[in-house]
Amino acid sequence: MAHATRSLESRTNNRDGRRQRLAMDRTRASGRTRSAAAAHSCVAVTAASSHHRRTITAVNGSRAADIWLWFALVLPSSFIVHKYGGWGVLLAYAIIVAAILPFKRRLFSRLHDRWMLSLAALAAAAVVAAFVILYPVANTHQPGAGSDDDDAINAGTSALLAGRFPYTATTYLGNAVHQLPGTLILASPFVLLGTSALQNLFWIPLFFLAVNAEAGRRATVELLWTALALSPAIMWEVVTGTGYVSNTVTVLLALWVLIRTRRRGLAALGFGLALASRANFVFLTPLAFGYLRQHAGTREAWRATALTIATVAGLTLPFYLYDPRHFTPLEGADRLLVFDGMLPHLGAGLIVAMAVLGVALASRPMDSVALFRRAALLQLFPIAAGLLLSSVRDREVNLVYARYGAFFAWFAFLAAEGRDTMSATPQCPRQLSGD
Repeated sequence: MAHATRSLESRTNNRDGRRQRLAMDRTRASGRTRSAAAAHSCVAVTAASSHHRRTITAVNGSRAADIWLWFALVLPSSFIVHKYGGWGVLLAYAIIVAAILPFKRRLFSRLHDRWMLSLAALAAAAVVAAFVILYPVANTHQPGAGSDDDDAINAGTSALLAGRFPYTATTYLGNAVHQLPGTLILASPFVLLGTSALQNLFWIPLFFLAVNAEAGRRATVELLWTALALSPAIMWEVVTGTGYVSNTVTVLLALWVLIRTRRRGLAALGFGLALASRANFVFLTPLAFGYLRQHAGTREAWRATALTIATVAGLTLPFYLYDPRHFTPLEGADRLLVFDGMLPHLGAGLIVAMAVLGVALASRPMDSVALFRRAALLQLFPIAAGLLLSSVRDREVNLVYARYGAFFAWFAFLAAEGRDTMSATPQCPRQLSGD
């Protein structure tokens, strides 16, 4: 037995050595020399998963993946469903989604390939029609109807385009502009076209183009119809012009491009612009660094991260320094700091805990699927904390924080349809898939 064990260890070490040399050789052939740290990370991931190589297809078909997808569909919609239907309707909705998910893949597998493009076009037409018909109805500027999120973006962006300080503007409900400058910059073309509510009609299709690049047309159409049919929150945001979905998708796509492109410097600037939209997304920076360190080397990771942080600071600090008292995005922290009344400094502790969680998740080996899954988990943390603590404070279930579910759900959607394997052997030599 001892002889067999030594023989097995010898073969394992030789195999890992060959994999590491193969990764380095292929990378040098592409004109980009990877650092020893990146190659070592690839081998580490391989060793960790050599006994149970799991393709993402197997993961998608598992019960755990269906539970994760159920959570991403139901939680963001729970506030809306409960608001208009009550607890009974919410419970029925959650049960129906759980009953449908195990059969969705079987249903779409029976459809002919030639139907996929037609189904995608039909879904796009339905979303546009819903926006054209229902947005004017929802956008009545009456308290309790629609949302003033698009009005906040419109007001701030209009002030910015006119050369004024954007954070003195308010909405028809008297709410301040809480979005960071990145949101206002990205919304500028849509505000010039009439309203920032148009963003959703642009960014949602781009998200599904990314899914198509990752998983193919059939999986994309399956996810498209699953999300639209089973998550009322998505259509709610479209018809009310709320920017949570478009905001999340811009960050997600910027991260997706950053880990795929050869023009990483430009991609890092774009990622910084996207992060400078809401403070909760800044906590994704360690995850991006961790992925790049493992797959492109420590030097490249530090370079991209430095450009990202410099972009966030360059877009945000001038507005803060101009008028710190009226820099209203700081009020966004009140969504967690409000819990200081329950326990001193509890809100600040949650912010620190989120940062620590981001660093911890970034320190473990990951492929792109794990990256987006961990991004979803990180964005879920403050939402789950808000749901729990507000319910304890109010002594009843409070679903208000579920409104922010889009911030994690779209990362979960992409992770559910990604194609990377947990084994890094075939993936590490192919870090850059082109533009």
